[in-house]
This record gives sequence, structure tokens and C-alpha cells, in this order.
Amino acid sequence: MKILGLTGGSGTGKSAASTAFASLGCAVIDADASYRALCDTCTPMLEEIQSVFFDVLSSDGKLDRKKLGAIVFADPDKLLQLNAITHPYIRQAAREAFAAYEQEGYALCIYDAPVLFEGGMETLCDKTCAVLANRETRIARIMGRDSITREYAALRIDAQPDDAFYRARCNYFIQNDADLDTLYAQVRRIYDDILR
Repeated sequence: MKILGLTGGSGTGKSAASTAFASLGCAVIDADASYRALCDTCTPMLEEIQSVFFDVLSSDGKLDRKKLGAIVFADPDKLLQLNAITHPYIRQAAREAFAAYEQEGYALCIYDAPVLFEGGMETLCDKTCAVLANRETRIARIMGRDSITREYAALRIDAQPDDAFYRARCNYFIQNDADLDTLYAQVRRIYDDILR
């Protein structure tokens, strides 16, 4: 089984690209969903987060992601600290999922990970692909998806790598500023190239 690491900043449309790959019969692992599941079930990870960031767990022991997000997206060093805690747990969950999908007979697995390179997860992938979109498109998508202010959406974008970061590291690129047909056509070209 081949593994394609799919990455890009918030609001670029990684989920839409993942859906396009899934429509071609690919397995898809969403690193954010894995992280959210770990936040609900992985007590050791939550204890580590609480020990560094304090007061980010609710009364029922759940992670307050908005509170934690406000901390880490305003301070790049705090984001690095959070990633250092969470990435080993996310990496282990990914390895387990890859093994399960390979056993099921999938030819291509998409690993949708916003911080693919920052977490060293690209080392588990055969190829990498960045989904890119212009800043205004990203801000509008983030505001609509997460019901947050323009300023907070801009803070998220500013805390993440720019397009040059991805262009220097990825094998493939999807420019996602147009319609879904354009997105699906780009996904199909990449799919065909990887599996030829």
C-alpha cells in the first residue's frame, strides 16, 4: 500500500481533497479526527497537555480546544510545545490505522495531516501533497467552518507555514481556489501518477 501525506494550512480544503481521494477508493485517515479521538480517550496525553498549559481541561476532564487554541495560535513556541506532546500519540495511532488499511487491501491511503512535516509524519509516507489556497479564501472558510472572528482566523493562518514551506517539501500540489470539478481533476491526476 502507498501512503500519500496530504497537508496544508487551515482553510485550504484538505478535507475536500480527502473526500475526492476517497471517491476514487482510497482509504483516508484524518489526523485531526485522530487527535480529537485521542483528546477524548487518551488520559496520558491529556495529563501532559494539562501539566504544560494549565486550566485547559473542562470540569468533566475534556480538553477545551478553543481555550488551548487561543494559547497556541497566539504563540509559536506554545504551538511547538503542544505538538511535541501530541505528535508521538498521533504517530502511533497513524501506524495502527495504516496497518489495518493495508490488511484490508487498499492500494492508496491518504494521511490528511495539517502538521505533516512539523511532526515528522512525512517519514511514514511514500509521497506528500500540499493543498494550497489564497489567504482571503482561507479566512472565509475558517470563519464559516469554526464560527470565529476574522482576526482569530487570521491568527491561525499566521501561526502556520506559508506556501513556500510546502512548495519546498511536497511532491504534489493542489491549488484549491476554484470549484469542486477543478479540485477533483487535480486529485485524479495525482492518484493516477502515484498508482501507475
